[in-house]
Amino acid sequence: MRPEQETDRREMSLRAKLSLPESAEPPWSLFTALLTVGVMLLCLTLLGPALASLISGSGSGELTSMTLMFSWAIGMAMTCAFVLVSRRGNRASWRAMRMSRGNLPLPMALFLGIAMALALDLLVSLLSGDFLPPPQIWGFHSGGIPGLLLAALMAVLLQPLAETLVFQAALLPRLRWTLGPWGGIIATALIYAGLHQLVFLAAYEHYHPLWHGLLWPLGIGILFCLLRVYTGSSSATLMGRVGAGLVFLLTALAIYA
Repeated sequence: MRPEQETDRREMSLRAKLSLPESAEPPWSLFTALLTVGVMLLCLTLLGPALASLISGSGSGELTSMTLMFSWAIGMAMTCAFVLVSRRGNRASWRAMRMSRGNLPLPMALFLGIAMALALDLLVSLLSGDFLPPPQIWGFHSGGIPGLLLAALMAVLLQPLAETLVFQAALLPRLRWTLGPWGGIIATALIYAGLHQLVFLAAYEHYHPLWHGLLWPLGIGILFCLLRVYTGSSSATLMGRVGAGLVFLLTALAIYA
């Protein structure tokens, strides 16, 4: 039976592969999946900034780009810790997050992430008329070498890992099981775009509310949800997001040069 199933999958169209339903119900509820998103929002908007202010001693003064990026980096790290602690202890839950290798070699997933990020970045920049770095690492050049290192840590490691764990590993399979294959993808991308708007775009008014505020994060959300479904692996999705982070970091370096 297994060879026949593999042959059938190879003969399926891309659309048919992406339309396949979840193979099993995740061992966590929709409430738990949404709660994970809520914890991430809390870490990025309250806990991260509070801890960043305490560490840097900035108090309640005006927030700079470096302070914001530092607070978001802390928030992403706290989100990773929460998901890993809450899921690693349960084998069934960890397996359902699909952190093992999937149907695509990890280097290929990395290159796909680079290609998707380049295409989306170019499209949004051309249509909006503004070539801007992602708001997550906006203004890192003001911090010199430490700012560059923090931006690299944020764009290439912390944000890809935290967002993959929350959205593609936890939320997406639950929503696809509940709302259907495509309904789950769209709902996950919309929630991702909403969080992006509440956390990152709210900090910088110069970002276009439609192109950078909605279509850019919505495109990112959809593309990496599709990569997760196609590969069947959150690890492959993480590699794709690492590739995208490299693109966004290099784009920011080019803009600030």
